Amino acid sequence: MAKILVSDDDPHVLRVVSLLLEHAGHEVVKTEDPLTVISLANRAKFDAIILDVMTTPVSGLEILQALRSNAATSSVPVLLLSGRAISGRDRVRGLREGADDYLVKPFEPEELELRVKNLIAWRARGGEEGDEENGPRAGTSRADESSGPCLGRYEIREVIGQGTMGTVYRGWDPRLERPVALKTIRLDSVIGESQRRAMVSRLRHEAVTVARFNHPNIVAVYDMGDTEDSAFVAMELVDGVSLAHYLAVVGALAIDKLVPVAAGIARGLAAAHAREVIHRDVKPGNVLLGRGGGVKVTDFGVARVVSKVSDELMHLYGTPGYVPPEALEQQPYTQAGDLFGLGVTIYEALAGYHPLGGGTLQETIQKTLAAKITPLSEQVQEIPADFEEVVMALLSREPRRRPSAESVAEFLDHAAAVGNLRWTAEDLPQDL
Repeated sequence: MAKILVSDDDPHVLRVVSLLLEHAGHEVVKTEDPLTVISLANRAKFDAIILDVMTTPVSGLEILQALRSNAATSSVPVLLLSGRAISGRDRVRGLREGADDYLVKPFEPEELELRVKNLIAWRARGGEEGDEENGPRAGTSRADESSGPCLGRYEIREVIGQGTMGTVYRGWDPRLERPVALKTIRLDSVIGESQRRAMVSRLRHEAVTVARFNHPNIVAVYDMGDTEDSAFVAMELVDGVSLAHYLAVVGALAIDKLVPVAAGIARGLAAAHAREVIHRDVKPGNVLLGRGGGVKVTDFGVARVVSKVSDELMHLYGTPGYVPPEALEQQPYTQAGDLFGLGVTIYEALAGYHPLGGGTLQETIQKTLAAKITPLSEQVQEIPADFEEVVMALLSREPRRRPSAESVAEFLDHAAAVGNLRWTAEDLPQDL
């Protein structure tokens, strides 16, 4: 666990960044006043400092310059947060002043964690070159280093994903002779054996809950186990790509393709909600498009367990831009929160851009809290009025006004049946 000082004069951004780092197992000291950074850094030893470039009354670059000119803080790794509006000249200045890395807002939570983790590790090695020419080594994790060739009875074949919770491996079950996906959840941030046992117990409970029902639109959970520093879930290995990857490479979906995909997501959510299972992180990255034509929602149950590592984080767990307004205001996360994430996902997949996205994380949060979203019909031509009404209702500021997953699934299934709309294997390019 590292001790990190975070400074940002925007309280919303400061809170989100701090919570993400705490979730990753770090101790965080935060301040909205950039003038206090130097005194705080002089009084305590920090493993890293995160500064926003655009702060008042002094900028992050000025603070960086002061840190580097002070013998006590000259070697502390510094990560600068900047918006897209920051010019290349200002970034060059920051690097010349001694910044170790930049992160442009908005950013993915796992990108923040990995940059901080790699920055600390790189500086601990003395900033040696060799692993990478330009500094920190990306994409490594404790799970990669300590897992070995097996997790429980499962053989590890290769790494297929990396996130804030841990690593995802392609594995093989020698007993049942079938491929599996092995999703690890780091326990190295859990303090105390009793807390660790409690987290493993919760994970086992959630895995059992999801494994008890089989649904074609939910990635099946097969098993769970734990090692010294991580727990893992063995689940169905889907041959395909995430909806997020599809949108990034191919682009927005036409409505005749979006409707059956969205119907599959809604059916998966409806089945889970019927069992009182809440996802808590519905987004394109957690929707898998199979090469056989299937649409599956993944990570059910896992989100609930990880969110409980921190009681404060429990109400905010998820990805900024998909988190519902009420969660940002510290209200309980309910099934309606999943429906908000569904609405954002549908809008993004159809319009080709995120309805709450902005140049900065601050703008994304503010747009979410205001829930003032441009009507879908102003972004996409020839959208049926009843379809737009459902999507905009999902994006409502008030949770009670959002329709249930079951009613959304029924609406979309009817629309797909009337129009003979299907998502098939031919809709997924083989070169993705």
